[in-house]
Amino acid sequence: MTYNPYSVQFLKSALQSNKLWLSSARGQNYLIDRNIAEKMISYIPSSESLAVVEAGSGLGSLTNILAEKFKTYSIEIDGGIYTLLKQYLTNKNLVLINGDFLKFDPGSIQEKQLFFISNTPYSIAGEIIRKFAEDEIFHEGLCMLQEEMVQRMSAAVSSPAYGPFTILCSHYLTVKKLFQVGRQSFYPVPSVDSTVVHISKKTSLIRQEDFNIFLRKGFLARRKTLLNNLKPLGFTPPGLEKMGINPALRPQDITPEQWETLYRIYTEPQRSGGMPAAKTLRAQK
Repeated sequence: MTYNPYSVQFLKSALQSNKLWLSSARGQNYLIDRNIAEKMISYIPSSESLAVVEAGSGLGSLTNILAEKFKTYSIEIDGGIYTLLKQYLTNKNLVLINGDFLKFDPGSIQEKQLFFISNTPYSIAGEIIRKFAEDEIFHEGLCMLQEEMVQRMSAAVSSPAYGPFTILCSHYLTVKKLFQVGRQSFYPVPSVDSTVVHISKKTSLIRQEDFNIFLRKGFLARRKTLLNNLKPLGFTPPGLEKMGINPALRPQDITPEQWETLYRIYTEPQRSGGMPAAKTLRAQK
């Protein structure tokens, strides 16, 4: 059968003949609209020195076109899907890697400039975005995300979707919505629409892992006051008030900028007998 990742008939036949079953837990909803794939890839800047890293090959709807335009490193965790793709995708520009992107070291790729792209499974979208933000080698990228995840990335203060992930995105990333993708563009059809976003790094000296741990502790109980959540970390009512923060507010009522201030104050070396408080956080997580 001729390779066509945009044909539901081909996808069903290829999966069945190779005894593969899609996993809803992994969020395996494959893009079947070539126009959407081409439109998404058109946002990648044209540069001879640019190589692309794709997190999650799927059945190659993006991979197939990427390899025609760029040196492409595509990472697929599913061994069966990886083996299937090896049968069909033979472009010399393409390096298929069977592995977990979340554990993969992009620094092992010897290229001058790496651009990130992913039709991101909802189940691990937050982890993939955080890894992008953490890996120094990445500067910008494109993600196709389900609407709920996009809402979390840019949620308003005090809204139900606002939380640690929103604050991390605000601090480390510039997020720009590009276009919406209807659910009918995927197989199997998901329950919600998706959005393609462009993400780029902001400059920050705050270590993401430590800031994330601090935020999780600060949001430990959304219904409790900020003071109740931060009291175990040594914060007091006078201390919060001195920063212009009402101790009676809930954690979701605190702006990203205020959370950054809280973290910087918490990590002052003198707070734990000279030991940087961030180390204490990692020891307690």
